Amino acid sequence: MFEKISATGNTIRAFQKGTNPGYKEEYGLDEMVAAGKESGSRLEHIFDGIYNGKIYEEYNSIWQDFDLLPLQDRNNIVSLGEGASELIEFEELSSVINGAKLYLLMDSEKNPTGTFKDREASLIISRCQELGLNNLVFYSTGNTGRAYTNYAAQLGLTTYFFMPGTCHYKNTRHIRKNRNNYIIYVDDHYPKISPYAKQFAKVNGLTSLAPLHDRTEAYATVAYEQFRKLPKCDFFLQTIASGMGPIGFLRGHKNLVKFGLERQEDIPRIICIQASEMSVMSRAYNSGRTILTQNDLPKTFTDDLFEPTLNSTNPVNNYPDLYNCLQESDGLITHVDPDYVKEKSQPLLDAFKNRKLGLRTDLELSNLIGFAGLVSLAEKGHFQPNQTIMMLSCGKGKDKSTELYEPDAWVNPERDDPLVLKQKLDSL
Repeated sequence: MFEKISATGNTIRAFQKGTNPGYKEEYGLDEMVAAGKESGSRLEHIFDGIYNGKIYEEYNSIWQDFDLLPLQDRNNIVSLGEGASELIEFEELSSVINGAKLYLLMDSEKNPTGTFKDREASLIISRCQELGLNNLVFYSTGNTGRAYTNYAAQLGLTTYFFMPGTCHYKNTRHIRKNRNNYIIYVDDHYPKISPYAKQFAKVNGLTSLAPLHDRTEAYATVAYEQFRKLPKCDFFLQTIASGMGPIGFLRGHKNLVKFGLERQEDIPRIICIQASEMSVMSRAYNSGRTILTQNDLPKTFTDDLFEPTLNSTNPVNNYPDLYNCLQESDGLITHVDPDYVKEKSQPLLDAFKNRKLGLRTDLELSNLIGFAGLVSLAEKGHFQPNQTIMMLSCGKGKDKSTELYEPDAWVNPERDDPLVLKQKLDSL
């Protein structure tokens, strides 16, 4: 257990705790732990003590909420201005959602790489800075890994980022990448990249990032911002791949309830939207299933996925938490197909254009998918004129680059030896 040094009058004890009640597993913030060392169970960050809700006004970022983030020393913060995003009401879109009010939290406009994943990158790379971790290995469908690379490059850290080759068009030079920040494209065996990346880290003595409970904690900051900026909020909506954003959002609200700042009944209902091509979580939840297995995941994908960024390898691991998140918040999850998105998304595009807000739909369609899902639910009668909805504008804005980074290597997880791959990268 670690007592955080607060400059806002709070007395907060922070630690990591195992979720298996049969084991008493607690760890301080002075180590990065992926799971309970004895039980192998999931971990969660616990914040106890006295919290008054005051923020660090000197930060224009997620670090306004330092006292409720798992970092010991503010000197280790690595921030590029992520979070603390502007909240904009889109009055002109009210008519397509039954008169409800729609607000967007503009991570796509505020965050350095133009996606909500910068919140996570700032926290994880700050944790690495505090713990002295380097030679970092991670994988994603694009946004998370690019954000990690961008933040790690500010410190000169060495990174190995595995991403699907089908997402190559997203790998713009908008982010910073040093010579020791390697980007490895994965062929059509991408669903097998998770064990391969972990094996690559293990056999080469590198650091595999990042524990799920560390990552989701970054998205609690979305809840803290919503609570301050839009306290009367009936629904929170986000487009998801594996659901870490909504999971973290609910964690944030549960912290606010625990410290007496919010009532349980005032937590917004959570809405998750998936693309139909990668809708395994939506279909499972709406059929009453409580778990997923690897056999539930698609075995093959077309070469022209509508939004490949949403093709996550994490649904199996994240689904139990997302299931509980939707149950606890009386939430909704649905999916929309590409043709429906194309039919319904023009009002959002027009609204962004009229406000001179950037939205790179050539790089990402997540905002359009989320909005189409919102319209779909409205057509089914889910919203009323007296209700308020906040949607996270998750990406992709800000990025104006049209030049792409070339990969440092291509890999086939079924064929390529991770030791040989490391030697190849070292020789570059």
